[in-house]
Amino acid sequence: MALEEFPSRHPDLDTRDRYPLYLALLAAFIFFPFLGARDFWAPVEPRYAEIARVMFIKREWIIPTVNGGLYTDKPILYFWLVLIVSKIAISVNEWTVRLPSALGAVGVVVTTYAIGRDFFSRRVGFIAGAVLATSVRVIWEGRWAHVDMLFMFFFALSMYFAARAIFNKGSRNELLAAYALMALATLTKGLIGVVLPALILISFVAVRRDWQLLLEARLPWGILIFLLIAAPWFVLVDQATGGKWLKDFIFIHHIQRYTAGAGHRQPFYYYFTTLPLDFLPWTTFAVPALFAYRLRRKFFEEPTQLFFILWFVAVFLFFTMADTKRELYLLPLFPPMALFLANYIDDLVNGALPQGRLYRGLALVCFNLLWIGCLAVPTAAWFVRPDAVAAILPYALAMACGSLFIVYFAWQRSPWRVFLSATLTMLLGVQTASIWLLPFLDRFKSSRPFSLEVKRHVPLTAPLYVYADTMNDFNFYTQREIIPVVSSASELKNLLAQDRVGYLLIKDRDMDMDRSGGIAPERILIREGTAGRSWYLIALGARRP
Repeated sequence: MALEEFPSRHPDLDTRDRYPLYLALLAAFIFFPFLGARDFWAPVEPRYAEIARVMFIKREWIIPTVNGGLYTDKPILYFWLVLIVSKIAISVNEWTVRLPSALGAVGVVVTTYAIGRDFFSRRVGFIAGAVLATSVRVIWEGRWAHVDMLFMFFFALSMYFAARAIFNKGSRNELLAAYALMALATLTKGLIGVVLPALILISFVAVRRDWQLLLEARLPWGILIFLLIAAPWFVLVDQATGGKWLKDFIFIHHIQRYTAGAGHRQPFYYYFTTLPLDFLPWTTFAVPALFAYRLRRKFFEEPTQLFFILWFVAVFLFFTMADTKRELYLLPLFPPMALFLANYIDDLVNGALPQGRLYRGLALVCFNLLWIGCLAVPTAAWFVRPDAVAAILPYALAMACGSLFIVYFAWQRSPWRVFLSATLTMLLGVQTASIWLLPFLDRFKSSRPFSLEVKRHVPLTAPLYVYADTMNDFNFYTQREIIPVVSSASELKNLLAQDRVGYLLIKDRDMDMDRSGGIAPERILIREGTAGRSWYLIALGARRP
């Protein structure tokens, strides 16, 4: 029985009225605790941190730079938020750089609840918010220094206000709020902040053939609001860089990335393989939901359902058609996915749908395999890597115990308790991983210890170079604004041949004598890392240890 089905003696204490509070607490416990407990992991996190650190030191608010060059990949809003938080904290650190992502994650969870509440029911909104908050990809991105969760929040909120205006759930003036939020999304990630909402809304108008909506969209006012919010910074940074920032931003990071696969080229079926993994653990229930809600004609005749279907389809097709594909690009379609699954779970709870063999079978098989796997991993680690057992065991036990509860409640035909157990399992998994597992992985993912040794050995006035690495973690942790990159073997040979005082950072795999021209062992000042992943600090020129 659903919690909201129990009568309350006090109407103001009705469980349904507490759904927003429960969701806010759930999201806060998932995304905020131990946010700074691990170091920055390459490639994106140290880059964002270094951009913010340099802007913080220089008191710069317009031009983002990294390692002495313009950073034209993303706009400025994420970095502004980092700077504001860092000003309060008096430093740029792991917590301040990740906080905007966590805030965006909490915001999109609450937004998903609001969408579900307004267009379906309070309980559907609550379930959808919890499903979204506990999906693997959302958890990861909400605790990672990326612009995508903040972008997802502004995008989802803009779609919420647009839908309210279209379906007469609110005033038509709420479209103006949607335009403002599209501007904030654009300032966060780029033109995709306006392209995706426009694509969804135009698709809805075209399928419905409701051209009157275009006349009621208040485009003149919307364009004015959008430009007033988004345009000033773009104009300022373009003027300050002589047009280079905007040129690179549009051509390289929009046109070229979409059409030429700039660094992340993948086949057309890529998202069919990644999306099911990113939506775990809820993919287990999404499969029977797809069979239960076969897309029939009535789905396209009902405007609200059509809107959310097109939201999913438009985003999925847009990114599938692009050459550049990354798992996190599909985050904007997670709210309609969560709402779809929430309706299915709600129908199971209400008895509107039967608990078929596919639903129970998948739940029993998948979560039985999960708890068995969770217990097998620390057992195997005991023989292969004993030092990892203490880090793995709490996470494995939390996930295994939660999986057993899910199996039990699935066997008992209690879908509400299955949902609650899956939600709490993911919550416990996040906490145990954040406390024990992820900090343990720092020894394999973080450059902080080696960077601090480099900082101790190399004076800030001495030249320091890095070979074939653009991750910027050394910039941040050594607090060097510029570390020149030696990008080719020929450049490396020339550098080693010169009798100039300086230092070089190089990986063990690049210490090949044939390619480097020979690095004498006595030039090695520091070596740190494991076999195949080691970094060396090399003395150059007349400098000797």
